[in-house]
Order: sequence, then C-alpha cells, then structure tokens
Amino acid sequence: MDFRFKAALTIVAILGVMFFYRMSHPSTMFAADGTDVDWDTAVQQSRNSHLPTVILFTAGWCPACRAFHGDVLSRDDVQSELRSHYNFYTVDLTHPSEKTQIHTQQLAVRYIPQMIRFDQNGKELDRINYLPADQLMSWLKAGE
Repeated sequence: MDFRFKAALTIVAILGVMFFYRMSHPSTMFAADGTDVDWDTAVQQSRNSHLPTVILFTAGWCPACRAFHGDVLSRDDVQSELRSHYNFYTVDLTHPSEKTQIHTQQLAVRYIPQMIRFDQNGKELDRINYLPADQLMSWLKAGE
C-alpha cells in the first residue's frame, strides 16, 4: 500500500470512530431557538435563575413513563429536590407536535422516560432513563 492510501484509510477510521462516539455520547445545549415560545421561556427562566435545568421527556401512552411518574416523580422528596435546586421542564410526547419533535431530535432523545440535566449555562451534563427514587435523588444531588 502506498502512503496516500494508508493516510486516507486512517482518516476514514478516525472519522468513523468520532461519528460513533458522538452518536452514543450526545453533547447538547438547552438553548432558545425561536421555534417554541414555551421552550424559549423555559430557557430564559433557567438563565435568569442561575440554576441547572432538568428536562423530562415523557408520554402518557408509555408504561415506563407512567410508572416513573407514579413511583418516583410523585414523591414529596423528589418534588422538593427538583423545586429547590433545579428548573424543571417537561416535554410531553403523548401527542407530539412538530415543535416537540424538533426538540426531541435536537437533543437526541431515543428512549422515554428520559431526563437530561443541564448546567446553569445550558450545557448538557448527564442523562438518565427510569431510576428508582433513591438513585434519582443521588443523581439530582450530584448535579447541584
């Protein structure tokens, strides 16, 4: 093999690894985009409060989402933690609008329920799916 072929093969391999890494580790921002007033308002509230934000993607038709709401999110300690340390925003995908589909795609949401934690500047820190209440509380406290 000549040098140019080896170099091209190496570049293709590096780009392939980068592509698969980005697909499995999305790095997103919670940012206003001008397409959804509610979303943009939530972004502005997050910026003004200087608190991190948690976004929950959920749907009424999803059994895991219903269980997560009933078993975990409805607990007083979880609600208190979210209210006192985070901006909390829910994206309901029960009947997804074009706007919610855009945000779902932009944030690479592939499974629900999914919670994404952003820092006070809107940079994604972490994401989880269903967690029992004690593990969710640990996850929330880790992001304060």
